[in-house]
Amino acid sequence: MNKIIILFLVQAFCAAGFAENLRFTEPFATHIPTRADLDVRWNAPTNKIPSSIWAYHLLPRKLSPQAMSNLLAACSFTSKDGTNYGVELDFKSSDGRRKLRIFPPWGVIEYRTPLSRSLTNLVKDVPSNRQALKLAKKFLSEMDINLSDIGKNEKGSSLGFQVFEWGATYFVNRKAIHNTESREVRFGRAVDGISFISVETGGNGEIHFGSHGKISEIYITWRNMERDKLHPTVTPEMMVKSIREGKAIQGMVPDAVGSIDWPTVKSVTIKEAKPLYFAGGDPWSPSDWLEPFAALWTTIDTGHGNVDVEIDCPIIDETKP
Repeated sequence: MNKIIILFLVQAFCAAGFAENLRFTEPFATHIPTRADLDVRWNAPTNKIPSSIWAYHLLPRKLSPQAMSNLLAACSFTSKDGTNYGVELDFKSSDGRRKLRIFPPWGVIEYRTPLSRSLTNLVKDVPSNRQALKLAKKFLSEMDINLSDIGKNEKGSSLGFQVFEWGATYFVNRKAIHNTESREVRFGRAVDGISFISVETGGNGEIHFGSHGKISEIYITWRNMERDKLHPTVTPEMMVKSIREGKAIQGMVPDAVGSIDWPTVKSVTIKEAKPLYFAGGDPWSPSDWLEPFAALWTTIDTGHGNVDVEIDCPIIDETKP
């Protein structure tokens, strides 16, 4: 299967949080060790860091009757095809191949259609990139998802969607025949204009459009939310202190670099800083809280060369009420 990236959303998809956030207690997080003499240089504008920021409580999201009707029509189901399990509603086609799952506590909509591919059964009339985007926006509106809640790109001028082409290539008599099987539209959420970094817990989605623009696959997690508390944010000096005190998390580094030996690091230069939101947990036990953190884009002088690494640290000033 070939996967061709058509449009990029300029955004870092790394998750983290402040000291009491679940992200900082995850066993797989790479914590930067305490080092009081670490040379940390702030060389970043501070206009992207607000003076205060909200924490949010994530809530269940039940589809309205009209949204439910729109969803069933898009997936070619009727209410008679469904089974109500109390907190979960499942739909299945008569042959058992197509399945739709709706789980309001976590805001989940999941639809799967099996693809039977062969050279004699090519998928036809898959929508173009522009058509797929148009179809996705229309569907989201029908699900009562406000397009203004979808993250914007770095320029802030267009909605932050990604479009991918999925297909297969067949070889006949040494000649390649490529068949586009679907176009996938991905999107992520923003809160107060701040990107919502969450893989499975209420702020992302993907929709696949296949033959004749018909939806072939959906995976959306989109929960309701309410403001919990407005927090003051830390200063750049306090972020630097967090790194030296071992309260920050190191992002991924290229495989060619390997692990960073922090006791021998020469310096850390912070080039950009901005807030992000994170909801912890996993698909089987998501967190009910959405909390902010500071994402720092840095260049680290390892003593053997420079490497660009994201460092995440607390953004809430816990010294203030």
